[in-house]
Amino acid sequence: MPNKLKTRLENIVEISRQALLQLEIQVKNTITSNDENILTDNQSINEVQYQLNSQQLLKLLAKRQSLISQLFENYTQKKLSVELTMINEMVALDEQLTSLSQNNKQALAAQVTKLKKSSKVRNLYNKY
Repeated sequence: MPNKLKTRLENIVEISRQALLQLEIQVKNTITSNDENILTDNQSINEVQYQLNSQQLLKLLAKRQSLISQLFENYTQKKLSVELTMINEMVALDEQLTSLSQNNKQALAAQVTKLKKSSKVRNLYNKY
């Protein structure tokens, strides 16, 4: 009979890796769109793709959170300490997710600032 705890931890780690990959794609797309100065016809396609990636990421993170909550509700600290390596891997992935989330937040903030500046310039230009 397989170890249920280990199986649950492996599921959490796998979902964490999938979420990390989705977040990396999202951060890369956000940074790339910040670097591009020219608006293209593909912008609406990129926005749709970004929304799909965001929804997928949210689903993965919700599932991950649920599994982690169940894990700590169903197992004692003593039982969890047996699989310390897997828990450490889960924590390391969590730190990577947190770091990438901060990078994405900063990239989005830069994008918003850039949009605000361009709209101010456009408004000034339209006055003349």
